[in-house]
Amino acid sequence: MKRFWTIFLLIFALCLTLFFLTSKPFVSEGPAAKAGVADFRETDFSSSAYALSGQWEFYYGSLYTPEDFRQGNPEGMELIDLPGPWTRMGYPALGCATYRLKILTDPGQIYLLYIPEIMSSSMIWLNGEEFYRAGQVGDSDENTVTGVRNELLAAGSQDGVLELVVQAANFRMNGSGIFYPLLIGRDTVLAHHIFWQRTTVAAALGGILLIGVYHLFLYLFRRRERLYLTFSITCLTTVLRLGMESNALVQYFLPGGIGFILSRVFLLLFTLHSLCICLFMIQVFSIRLNRLLRFIYAFCFFLPIAGICLLPYAKAVNSMFLATIPYAVSIVLAIRSGKIGRDPYRLLYLCSMVTFVIYGPLSKTVFEGDMFVPGIVPNMFLLLSQCVMLSRSYAQAHEEVERVNANLEALVEQRTAQLNRTNEQLEASQTALREMISNISHDLKTPLTVLNNYLELLGDETIASSERERTEYLGIAYHKNLDLQRLIQNLFEVTRMEGGTVTYRIEWFSVDRLMGEIARKYADLIQDKGLDFRLEADRGTELHIDSIRIWSVLDNLVYNALRHTPKGGSIALSIHKKGDLARLQVADTGEGIEARHIPHIFERFYKVSQERGERDGSSGLGLYIVKTTVEAMGGTVEVESTPGKGTVFTVTFAARSISDVSYPAPANPMQERR
Repeated sequence: MKRFWTIFLLIFALCLTLFFLTSKPFVSEGPAAKAGVADFRETDFSSSAYALSGQWEFYYGSLYTPEDFRQGNPEGMELIDLPGPWTRMGYPALGCATYRLKILTDPGQIYLLYIPEIMSSSMIWLNGEEFYRAGQVGDSDENTVTGVRNELLAAGSQDGVLELVVQAANFRMNGSGIFYPLLIGRDTVLAHHIFWQRTTVAAALGGILLIGVYHLFLYLFRRRERLYLTFSITCLTTVLRLGMESNALVQYFLPGGIGFILSRVFLLLFTLHSLCICLFMIQVFSIRLNRLLRFIYAFCFFLPIAGICLLPYAKAVNSMFLATIPYAVSIVLAIRSGKIGRDPYRLLYLCSMVTFVIYGPLSKTVFEGDMFVPGIVPNMFLLLSQCVMLSRSYAQAHEEVERVNANLEALVEQRTAQLNRTNEQLEASQTALREMISNISHDLKTPLTVLNNYLELLGDETIASSERERTEYLGIAYHKNLDLQRLIQNLFEVTRMEGGTVTYRIEWFSVDRLMGEIARKYADLIQDKGLDFRLEADRGTELHIDSIRIWSVLDNLVYNALRHTPKGGSIALSIHKKGDLARLQVADTGEGIEARHIPHIFERFYKVSQERGERDGSSGLGLYIVKTTVEAMGGTVEVESTPGKGTVFTVTFAARSISDVSYPAPANPMQERR
């Protein structure tokens, strides 16, 4: 916070100094003109300059020359208080007029007259001789050529009388007549003040130009951020706009002053400058504009641009007031963003924005006639605030780089530790591979050993002496052979899955047909085990599955239930549709699974216990195949189990309803939902 207050005081001191050096008038209060005569004969010019203010002779709608005044008083004379436009007298802004003032000075003295911009073309005679010209004065738009500039000229007479006759015409621009005061003073005073004010303005604009060029280079060669580009364009348009606005600087490059075309360019620069300021605020506060706000911004900027190109100058200037709407919208959005209270630098920028919006228009309307370059102070305050925010952003990025460099060793250690963990994981993978090979060998060995033993018993007539014993031994050998086949099939299936060679043909398959095939395939097998088998399904439903791969899921779930359900228990298989999904459930009343094993049962080669796997011939691959196959068909699988009460596997697939389907009756009893 201490750094913030230091920066704030520096900006405030710089802007306050600039205000007193450029905007505060240096003109002393002197005698005011009365009835068209200004008496400066007893005025001290040693250290002061004075404005030729007061009552001037005024002739609206007529262009008189000194010759006309020598021949007699022209008609239509009024008195007008200057400086100020003739619109305050009730006359329209577009027109022409003549001013006349007699200045009484000390005889034989040389003075400097400062001629400001006179809207929008003017011609001045001093004691009957042409003294100043800007553009071409005419009594109509066709006869008038716009020209706006100011000048510092020497004037004097032997008798001490200076007669000024001023013709002014405005048919294109806003403003009219002598809006700014004409100044009179000695060369050592007036030239000194104007020189220093112009030098200060030039230095300030030069500083803004350097800031803009510097940030443009930052954007082009280092930080490709739009915020830097927006700020650099803002600085460049500020320099061009204020250079043309003060006019005193432009005339060094354009001796003819600002003409009609350049005045349009000035308006375009003003609009572009306003657009850049609003864009900077939007970017710095990370404001996202919705479609309505984007339309408002586009309308308020592009409509004035079109007006500048197509409308008369006065109407084009009026259309530019639309550009003030985005200022207000941007300020409101910045306040609503909630980022101001957390960052004093953003608050400083918001204050500079509000000052710019309020002070800028006031200085161009209320104070402009009394100030030299009123617009440069709020512009400087705004640009310095923007520059501080950009510099702070750059400093934060630099500090971040330094922190990264400072923590580089820790990062290297962290990466080394990660590499060690990766190596450990790789070693664990190798260990898992060895364990997998061992598990496969063991799982193949167990059924083969049992099968060989019972086949050997069948060959010994002393042991298998009765038909009942031989049938029993053949049944055991047969089931072990089935276990061996399922194990080999599961190993083959897993190998194809992990090798990416399994293809799936997903199609709509009838639940009625599937349930019929399930009944024919599993009913006898389950009932031979002394278990109750129940089927339940919603008729007229289709599943979005692979009709071949679904048996990998059903076989593993059903045989899993067979292995773990004791005699006298039951196995239920149901398919019910809800919305666009169908739930296929395989439920048993077996021994169940403990909660600590449930998160791992779908892992490859995972077994609840080694003893249980050897007892029931489990390979730890069945549920892994179930999960992989179901997810490949776009479904999900879940499990719920209570030790000692049973397990329920739920598989969910996409489903739809059909009509007019036949439901084949199963070979064994089952329950149906109708």
